[in-house]
Amino acid sequence: MKFYKKVLSRFATIGGLKLTATVDVEPPGGTTMSKAGETKMALRELRLSDGVSLKPCGGRG
Repeated sequence: MKFYKKVLSRFATIGGLKLTATVDVEPPGGTTMSKAGETKMALRELRLSDGVSLKPCGGRG
């Protein structure tokens, strides 16, 4: 909420605002398709893009 109030609110009312965020999650042992699905659902509930992608980690296997 602070980020919105201090940074984005200045531009949100005039239009043309685009926010892009990248989150990299690398839990020890990897993750599951189930967790990726849950994440996509949570993003949809927030009306955000559900562009979740799983990439194989190097050095395993």
